[in-house]
Amino acid sequence: MNISTYPDQEILKIAFGFKKHLKDKYLRTANNVAPLDEAFIYRFKALFYEVQSQHKTHASEEKTQRYLLALEDLTEQARAYLIIFRFYLQKAFPYDSKLAEQYGYVEMERIKQDHAEMRNLLEKTISIIRERNKYLAAANCPECTLEGILTLSNKISEVHDEMIQEEQRLLELNNNYKQNIKELFSLMEQIHIYASDNLKDEPEKLKYFILPATNYVH
Repeated sequence: MNISTYPDQEILKIAFGFKKHLKDKYLRTANNVAPLDEAFIYRFKALFYEVQSQHKTHASEEKTQRYLLALEDLTEQARAYLIIFRFYLQKAFPYDSKLAEQYGYVEMERIKQDHAEMRNLLEKTISIIRERNKYLAAANCPECTLEGILTLSNKISEVHDEMIQEEQRLLELNNNYKQNIKELFSLMEQIHIYASDNLKDEPEKLKYFILPATNYVH
């Protein structure tokens, strides 16, 4: 039997049936031995409930999507400020063409979907503002533009950090879920093998503890 041939939802459905009948149709025979003892049943049920709980959220990207939408909106606001900033930067330093190159249309489009790059650019911009503030002020760069850049830089960094943490949380959750469902399936195989060997003459019991052939899974 191969776990990959059973959809996760089907594994949980079969496991639910096993769990339901393990007690009221306990696998007792004249030669009842481990591993299908009380401790095994307790372990199986506990693992089933854990996997069932994890299954509801293990692959959820809803929260991450909200972060992406928020970053998209903040990035658009930042780009608008940076276009204005570029104008005054060129005005303040007309002979330093390289200074404004990083704010060109091509560069702005390139980092539009790269939030880490946008963070880097905003941090560089804040350094420029702090180091050359008096020159920007002399070029009449609006204070609200500079404040807007600082505010958005902080906000983008905050949201981006939260998104990375959420992605890491989901990764760990998914890995834990995969490990647990694999272990649950292994216990189900043990039940299947044990029942097949010990309940051959009790078909009414046996039917509750058999993994269905994969071509009948639906």
